[in-house]
Amino acid sequence: MNYMIYGEDCRHGILAALLNNAGFTMQAPADLLILSPRESFCSHRGVLKEGCFIWGGPASDTPRLQTEGYKKMKQSENFRVKNSVYTAEGALSLAIEHTKKALCDSTVSVLGYGFLGKECTRLFAALGAAVTVYTENPKELAEAVLNGYEAKKLTELSDISGTLLLNTIPVTVLDTLPISASDKPALLIELASTPCLTDDIPGLTVLPAGALPSRFSPESAAGLIFDEIIYQLKKE
Repeated sequence: MNYMIYGEDCRHGILAALLNNAGFTMQAPADLLILSPRESFCSHRGVLKEGCFIWGGPASDTPRLQTEGYKKMKQSENFRVKNSVYTAEGALSLAIEHTKKALCDSTVSVLGYGFLGKECTRLFAALGAAVTVYTENPKELAEAVLNGYEAKKLTELSDISGTLLLNTIPVTVLDTLPISASDKPALLIELASTPCLTDDIPGLTVLPAGALPSRFSPESAAGLIFDEIIYQLKKE
C-alpha cells in the first residue's frame, strides 16, 4: 500500500519507519494520506487515489473529504483513551515547567470530564494536587463524584486566583463567566482544539498546548497511530 505524509509533526519520521517496516511504500499516488492536525487534505489532492484513506487533518475538513469520496479514519475509543494518557502526561510536564509550586501544593481545576479530562484529573490528583472537575454535563459530574473527585458545575467557576486550569472543552465556555484572578496569578493550559477563552483576564496567563504527544512522547504516540491505522485498515 502506498502512503504519503504531510505537515510538521515529530511523530511522522517514526511513523514512516514503522510503516516502511510493515511493507508500506512512501510514494504517490497514495492509498493512505497521513496529516498533522492542522494540515488540510485540500493541498494534496494531486497525490491521492480515489477512495484514499485519510488519517489526521483538521476536523473541519471531514465533511468535504467525505463528499469527495475519500475515507476519513475515525479514532477508536481505545486510541482516544491512550492518546489522552499521553496528552495528560504532556500537560503535567508543562505544569511543572511553568509553575512555581509543587503539584502537591497546587489547586487544579479541570474543565471537562471526557477522555482527556478524566486522565488529567487522575494524573494530577495522584500527585497530590487539590483537583476540582468543572463541567455542565450531568453525567460527567456524577461520574467524577463516583470516582472520588470534587466536581462542580462550570457556572460555579469564579475566583481562579492561584489556580492551575486545564481546559479540555473545545468551546469558548469561559467568555460568558465572571471569572477573575485578581489576588494571585493563574495559569490556563489550553488542551482543547478550540480555545475556551478569547478575552483577556487580568492575572491569567494562557498557555496553548496542542499536540502534546508529538512534543513529549513522539515514539509512543507514533506507535499508537501506527497500531490504529493497521487496526482501521483490517476492518475494511
